[in-house]
Amino acid sequence: MTAQPAVRLERGGISARVLPDEGGVLLDLLVHGRPVLASTPWASGVQPEPRPARSEAEWVERWRGGWQLCFPTAGQPNPAAAVPEGFHGAASQAPWLEVARTADTVALGWADRDGLSAERVWRLTDDGAAVATRVHNAGPETRVLVIAEHLILGGDVLAGPLSLEVPPSALLRPLDYAGLPDGSPISWPGDPADRWHVVDAATPARVTGLAAVQPQRIGARGEHVSVSVDWQGSALPHALLWQELGVSTEHPWNGQVHALGIEPTSTPHGAGTALDDGLVRLPPGGTLEWGVALSVHWASRPPSDHPLSTEAP
Repeated sequence: MTAQPAVRLERGGISARVLPDEGGVLLDLLVHGRPVLASTPWASGVQPEPRPARSEAEWVERWRGGWQLCFPTAGQPNPAAAVPEGFHGAASQAPWLEVARTADTVALGWADRDGLSAERVWRLTDDGAAVATRVHNAGPETRVLVIAEHLILGGDVLAGPLSLEVPPSALLRPLDYAGLPDGSPISWPGDPADRWHVVDAATPARVTGLAAVQPQRIGARGEHVSVSVDWQGSALPHALLWQELGVSTEHPWNGQVHALGIEPTSTPHGAGTALDDGLVRLPPGGTLEWGVALSVHWASRPPSDHPLSTEAP
C-alpha cells in the first residue's frame, strides 16, 4: 500500500490529525489551541510498521500516543488463539484505508484475511472529538474478540490535579501493571487509601479495570478543566483506567510520560482472549456497532508551580 499522509481535521476552535497508516490513530487533538491527548517523547522517531507487534515492548516502541482502537484483541496476545494475535490487536497499528473525508470527518476501513472488517468514522465536535465504529464478520467461523478504545489523555488536561467521576455502581477490578487480574472486585472507588478517584503528583503508575460502567460515562474534573468520555454500545460494558504521571523510570518511559487512560472496553482486564471474561463472540455474518465521544471544557490555567503543571515555573 502506498503511504498515506496524515489527515488534518478542523472545526471551529477544534483541530486534529489522524494517521491512517498507524492504526487510524487520532494522534493529537487541540481544543481551542490546547492539547488534550498524550504524546510520547519518542513519537517523532516512530516508523510505521504493518506487522502486528509481538510484545508489549514492541508495541510501545511504535506508540506515538493519542487515541486508537485495540482490535481484534487488546492486551497480551494469546498463543492459543485460532487466528494469530499481536499485542493490542493487529488493527491497532496497521494501515487503515481512507475511504471518505470532509473538513471535520474522516472514514477509515480495515480488514484481515479471515473476513473480519472494521469501519471507523472520526469527527470533530464543538468541544472535542467522537468516533463511530462498525465491525463485521464475513468469515466462516465465529471470531473471539476483545475491544478497547485506547483513549489516552495528556497535554494540558494533566496540567493540574483531577478528580475522577465514575458511576457508583461500577466495580473496581484490581489488575497488575500488565493488566492481569490481581484481586477480588470491590465497589468504586475501592480502598480510600488507594485514592483511585484522584490523579495528582502522588499517583503511582497503575492500571485497574472497571466492571459494569452504567451509565457509560467517566469524567475527570479539575480547577482548570472538565473532561468527559461518553460511549454507547453493548460491546463495551467496561473500562480500564491507566495512570502514568511520570512515575515509571525504566526505558522507554524514563519518567517522561504523562498519561491518563480512560478506555471503554469489552473486558475489565488486559489479559486478552486467554481469559474468558467478557470476550465477544461474533458469529459469521455478525455485526457490532458502538460510539465514543471525548468532550473537553477549559476553565483556567493552573499556577505554573503546580506539581502537575506543564508550564515552566
